[in-house]
Amino acid sequence: MSSTSHNTLTDKAPVGYPREIVFVLCFIALFILVVVTAFFSRMYHKKVHTLADALFAQGELDMQLGNISAALTDYRNAIAYNPYNTRFQFALAKGLAASGRGDEARAYLLNLLSESPGSGEVNLALARIAAKGKSISDTVRYYQGAIYGEWTGDPIGMRWQVRRELCEYLLDHSAVNQATPEVIALADNTPPADAVRLKIAGQLLLRTQQWARAHEIYHKVLDVDRDDQEALAGAGVSAFELRQYAEALQDFDRLPVEQRDSGDVASAFDMSRRVLAVDPFLSGLSAEVRAQRAVAALSLAQTRFETCARQDGESLQETPPRTDLQKLAAQLQATQSDWNLRNLERFPERLDAAMGFVFNVENAATAACGEAQNDDRALWLLGHSRSMVNR
Repeated sequence: MSSTSHNTLTDKAPVGYPREIVFVLCFIALFILVVVTAFFSRMYHKKVHTLADALFAQGELDMQLGNISAALTDYRNAIAYNPYNTRFQFALAKGLAASGRGDEARAYLLNLLSESPGSGEVNLALARIAAKGKSISDTVRYYQGAIYGEWTGDPIGMRWQVRRELCEYLLDHSAVNQATPEVIALADNTPPADAVRLKIAGQLLLRTQQWARAHEIYHKVLDVDRDDQEALAGAGVSAFELRQYAEALQDFDRLPVEQRDSGDVASAFDMSRRVLAVDPFLSGLSAEVRAQRAVAALSLAQTRFETCARQDGESLQETPPRTDLQKLAAQLQATQSDWNLRNLERFPERLDAAMGFVFNVENAATAACGEAQNDDRALWLLGHSRSMVNR
């Protein structure tokens, strides 16, 4: 072989792939590697999340069964696999609160609140923890946050329930002035056809002495069911406090005896009967009966101020009279003949003055010796109701 041909073979470039093809092949290989990695990563995370969900579900079951300790362990394990799941964190916080570990629960809840300050659920959980402490202001703040916060299901119903809880908390802590506007708001936002909630609102109105509003609420219930016993009792008590004794007695008379003779109803029922029995101003009474009732009231009044004077060690014979009781004793002595049975029957216009004297005695004796009982209290209540009518 010649030298020329040998040189030609020696000078040829080595055989290989163009750079473009190499680049494409590398890209394809890298893409396949990324896809495979992403697939396995997704499978891993799916398995982890599935495990976390299973642990959380077990925790929920343990909570339902009352096994709080096991539930807390399940919740913590679920969070370990899915640390950013706010649902898991909230469940753990509620479980901690249920186990009496309020400080730990508060830490989780405050973290959740910083992320979702408008959450009704988180605010309510914080309110319930605060309610076990001594800070009424913190408790009210969180309850208000829950009332005006966001709720995923039935927001109107949840806000009503939270406000009710706030009202009961304030009343249980003797914060009546703070509770009153909340109770009024609760009543105003109670559906008029919801008898159950109307009666709850009525009870809270009674506890805050909102007699007229309570009376209205209970009659909404009675408009639908005139025999509702709870509504009859509430309507009767509110009517009694409004000095509407005849109406109160009508409501009480429709109750079963056992309910009428128990609790606050028994006291209001008994006193309503007494007031109507001593009242000489009732329509339909004859002049004779009016006079008889007035004379009986004068006799009670005389006994009342004499007993009160003895209790205070006060003489009713002092001249000139100085105290209210002494002045009333002197007035009775001067007018006693004008207010006997015969004259009161013949001159019915004297009835007002005689009963005015009785009411003054009951007021003076109550101020000096404390609240009257039985028929004396009935006369005192009658005097107040008459003064309200005559304003």
